[in-house]
Amino acid sequence: MAELKTGPVRLSGYALKLRRVFNAAFKDKYKSGELDASVINEDVSELNKKIYDVLVNKYEIPKDAIVNITVNYDIGEDKHLKINDISIEVFDKDEILSKNATKEVKLRLGLEA
Repeated sequence: MAELKTGPVRLSGYALKLRRVFNAAFKDKYKSGELDASVINEDVSELNKKIYDVLVNKYEIPKDAIVNITVNYDIGEDKHLKINDISIEVFDKDEILSKNATKEVKLRLGLEA
């Protein structure tokens, strides 16, 4: 079993990032002919659709929220991506906390009285 992580990325860009991470991980296997890029990309597209449906359609998470996706996977005998586990961390902007933290730092820097 292998693991891939997107790292922190905006929800609006997670699908592209996830595809890039998978393609980078399989670059050598594509070149050697061990894996077919179109098959893997089709599998990643299906994964992205399911993630989108949950995050955007069901939970209505704003597209500017930050997500961090970790996928544990294997390649099946049929050369398709097999997802064993997935973890999605969602970090949404907290307006009140952001405002208070900014104000406090400005006070400590002497930028506000």
